[in-house]
Amino acid sequence: MFINKHTMRLNNERSVIRHVINYGPISRSKISRDLSINKVTISSILEDLLSQQYVVEIGEGASTKNGGRKPKLIEFNKSFGYFINIEIGKDYVNIMSNWANGQIARFEEISIIDKADKQIYQTIKKKINNFALKDTVHRLLGISLAVHCRVLDNAAQKPILKDIDLPQVLEEEFEVPVVLLNSANASAIFQRDFSSNNEIKNLISLTINESIDAGVIIDENLYLGNQAAAGNIEDMKFLLQTDDKIIEINPISYCSQDAILKEVYKDKGLNNLSLQQVAKLYVQGNDQVVTSINQFINGLSLVLNNLIASYSPQIIFLDSTLIENLPLLLIQLRNHLPILQKTDTKLEISRQSTFAPLLGSYSFLMRQVFHLGTKRLRLIP
Repeated sequence: MFINKHTMRLNNERSVIRHVINYGPISRSKISRDLSINKVTISSILEDLLSQQYVVEIGEGASTKNGGRKPKLIEFNKSFGYFINIEIGKDYVNIMSNWANGQIARFEEISIIDKADKQIYQTIKKKINNFALKDTVHRLLGISLAVHCRVLDNAAQKPILKDIDLPQVLEEEFEVPVVLLNSANASAIFQRDFSSNNEIKNLISLTINESIDAGVIIDENLYLGNQAAAGNIEDMKFLLQTDDKIIEINPISYCSQDAILKEVYKDKGLNNLSLQQVAKLYVQGNDQVVTSINQFINGLSLVLNNLIASYSPQIIFLDSTLIENLPLLLIQLRNHLPILQKTDTKLEISRQSTFAPLLGSYSFLMRQVFHLGTKRLRLIP
């Protein structure tokens, strides 16, 4: 296959940027050896990247055993620009600004309970302006939106705001690319790219909030399936034996966190509780809460068993406020899942669960902005 010089140069430049992001600070000679590109070509590419301020020289590394001049080290320029990453839930908006290298600059969680769509948009617009980072080369580079619904061809399959096309108005207002990502898929990307464990190549991130969604990584690649429907838990159906009959259940209505709260609220004295308060009542042995959480465990066990049987991941991360507040539920889930031992699958509580969708969306967005392809990145943990 014929590849012209311009295309080869472009591919080499992107490989160098990706390598500097993954392994910087790094010397020119190390980049040349790692990528099997001759030193002259690497020096030429780096001179171009330095002049465009994609990368910066930060000092000197150790000299070789034979002595000689210490090599200058190269790292990705965090001040090349910045990104705004937003997660929109039913009752909240999380917003984060990140330097070009992913380092967190600012974060805020905003309640949107009882707010009209126009108010929510104005709040988001104001925060984007307030979160602007100064002294960067190119200012705002892009905006990501993590949403709790299926995303196909960069379009949410349910309205984000009923009266406003949020991605379009943000793109027009700030004149930067706006990308959409399902929140669970974003969390899965975070678990892949912000991990120091290079042995994990197959994982699932299960996000449990008002809904339940799974982000699936297979052989280090995000797996979306046909129509981006992989991990769409709301399409699952289960048959469940009750005391007197067999019923068909949907996991969203049976074992999401919202479903648990609805069950708890059936007790007239337990209205408008937070998940943290529910966790305390569970520890205290409240009958209604214990019954509701047992339902949660039973239903979630079915979901997890199906996911493990279907994808055989090395690890599943659970992103759940309820489980974070009641870690003993993790033990109960493991005890309900003998398939874990058969497949040697680990079941763990998600780390940095609040930040995971935002940082995963950042990784997804910056790949597009810098044309880095779909390969795994090794970003700031």
